[in-house]
Amino acid sequence: MKIEKLNKENIRDFLGDLNIEDAYLENNVNRLEVFGIKEENTFYLAFEMVIDEDRIAIKYINSKLSSDKFYECINYLSKSLVVNSHLIINIYDKYYSDILGKKYRCKDEYVSLTGDIIDNVNVKDEYAEIDMMNIKYYTSGNNCLCNLLRQNIQDVDIINRLEEFFKNKNYNNVVYVINDLLEPIFEDLGYKVVYKSYVIED
Repeated sequence: MKIEKLNKENIRDFLGDLNIEDAYLENNVNRLEVFGIKEENTFYLAFEMVIDEDRIAIKYINSKLSSDKFYECINYLSKSLVVNSHLIINIYDKYYSDILGKKYRCKDEYVSLTGDIIDNVNVKDEYAEIDMMNIKYYTSGNNCLCNLLRQNIQDVDIINRLEEFFKNKNYNNVVYVINDLLEPIFEDLGYKVVYKSYVIED
């Protein structure tokens, strides 16, 4: 296996191997930092580096990749990339996320009303005062993100009151960072899992 940066010379091979069309990736590949995993001239998946912690984001996977070969790719990445402690992988595909979940610990997950993540552009700190708590969240345009995991919030009543607070603000999109135990609660509230993060440990 090898890691190969995607560029104008190999992007058509990559899209062909994964049997996908992505006009944005194809047209902007030279401006992006996207890397493919390749073996015997076939691309299996691609990832982007994430500035936050020792993370990568896997957004593109060959849908025919077996679970064994997928684990091989993850093992290869874990041994090949230089990280301070353990590699953390943000994975967007539910099928392969479930595969990782059988072997690795879920660190956090992002859930969203619209299925999108807000941009980190012009982000402002805001606070919601609920039950004598100042709950921090971030806004970007008319969207917001609240990290419940970092603030150790798991109480369903607090979550419901926070939901009411955000509804009254009329945000276009609300995003939460949660642990996987809260996922069923947010699914009942109409949220979609955007991605889950797994800690790759031996």
